[in-house]
Amino acid sequence: MLGKLLKHEWQTVWKIPVLLIGILMITAVIAGLTFALPIWESDWVGLPISGILLVLLFYFAMIAASVGISIYLAARCYKSLFTDEGYLTHTLPVASRQILNCKVITISAWMLIAGVAVIASLVLFGLIVFLSLSTKNSDFARDVLKVYTENRAIWQEPFMRDFGSCMVSLIALTLVSSVSSALIMIGSITIGQKVRGHRILGAVGAYFAINTVISIVSVVLTIPIMVKMVTDSEYLSSFETSPFSFYTSIYWIMTAVYLIVGVGLYILCDYMLRRQLELE
Repeated sequence: MLGKLLKHEWQTVWKIPVLLIGILMITAVIAGLTFALPIWESDWVGLPISGILLVLLFYFAMIAASVGISIYLAARCYKSLFTDEGYLTHTLPVASRQILNCKVITISAWMLIAGVAVIASLVLFGLIVFLSLSTKNSDFARDVLKVYTENRAIWQEPFMRDFGSCMVSLIALTLVSSVSSALIMIGSITIGQKVRGHRILGAVGAYFAINTVISIVSVVLTIPIMVKMVTDSEYLSSFETSPFSFYTSIYWIMTAVYLIVGVGLYILCDYMLRRQLELE
């Protein structure tokens, strides 16, 4: 039955996220291709400002796509669980836990897809700009290759080992935070239903409160690492040589925090949907 729920949920929500991601990719292409225009070879005084505005346009497109998808998923979750549509949802012949699992999986997947789309748009934008500049100025590509060749020696052990460990921790953080972010969203909406008469405001307040607690706990847990960097000259020296070990520690701490928060919110949401469900 969970498979049928996921199929229906996916068919319902995919259009808006895909539209926003499509707009983001188109913006990345247009912003990148703009740097290939002949105007950049002129002496127009407005070129620096125009370049900054193009980059800002692309930046805001990334923010809009990411935030837009999150808001849409939150609105969809709220509507299907706690409004008139929720009466139909909760009368389905499935356990409330399956409904919760469906929401968690769907929102987590789209959170992950949105993150990958943002990274892909950055790569696309950078590649187009690089090719545009290389086409107009052959020395540009040669200079980039020269910088890589001169610094190729650093891509050796232990640099690559630290880099690999960092990437593993980053991937773990990305996967765990995607699920945890979905649970923070669902948990905030669920908690907000207890604020009668101001449920949306309660959900927003709960969302910011949970993220504030996560931020505070994360900062507290990373303080020992920061102190070690300041007081331990050997550690600081190793950071300057290969900073990845530092970031690996930070990423694993954040992964643990998000994992604990996610598990706690899942238990809370499961309990409230089964025992303390309140529909509008």
